[in-house]
Amino acid sequence: MVLTGQDGFSADQARAFTATAQDFTFGVCAPGGTEAICTFDPGAVPKAMDVITPEGVSQATELDPTLGPVVIQPVTVP
Repeated sequence: MVLTGQDGFSADQARAFTATAQDFTFGVCAPGGTEAICTFDPGAVPKAMDVITPEGVSQATELDPTLGPVVIQPVTVP
């Protein structure tokens, strides 16, 4: 399951990401951040805020585009 912000004005209906958060966008990085993600193109990050991951899978790792293509792992919900 993937959670993102809704935006009724964009083609994909998902709120955009910018380098740091703005009034109507999510931030990829905190202001002044030095993590590798801070240098990544905000238009190329996955439009996801939150995911439910399988046991043993880090949410931060699963959504990190600096590690390669982002692939959301399936989760079985009983």
